[in-house]
Amino acid sequence: MNSTVSEGSRPDSKKSQGFTLVELLVVILIIGILLGVTLLSPMTGNVQKTVQEQVTRLQTLFSQVRDKALLDNAEYGFSIDETGRYQWWVLPLESNEWFVITEAPFQPYTMPERLDFYLQTAEDDLPYLESEDAGPDVVFYSDYQVTPFSLYVVPIENKKQGVMLITDGLSDVEVVR
Repeated sequence: MNSTVSEGSRPDSKKSQGFTLVELLVVILIIGILLGVTLLSPMTGNVQKTVQEQVTRLQTLFSQVRDKALLDNAEYGFSIDETGRYQWWVLPLESNEWFVITEAPFQPYTMPERLDFYLQTAEDDLPYLESEDAGPDVVFYSDYQVTPFSLYVVPIENKKQGVMLITDGLSDVEVVR
């Protein structure tokens, strides 16, 4: 009788010897899921981050050049080519010829290769242009008006994540998703 009481009060040695196979598999599964989410999230978010950075950059530059045109009493312009390279132009008050701006922050800039760009402007011809290659596609006038335009910034991999910069010519350039 004494021996059964002492065995009953002693803890079972088989239950406290470590983890079961099922517990280990559950922990490995949880670690795998967390690693998968961690490694895949930068890939999907990176494209959207690039689009957002470029759109924010352009929106800021559009706002600055619009103010600059008003303050300098000169027309400024913006053009973008099919490769995603854009440049800024100035038409000084005493001149009839557009000049490319090379000073920061309006120096020529090439967008990341994984983005596509589509610029739509008003149907009317722009003033002061002798040929299509002689100046900008969008003009920021000294009276604070702008050539109405829509600029689409679209990732090549996922067209659904595109963003549009738009103005009617009187209001500020807005971001539309």
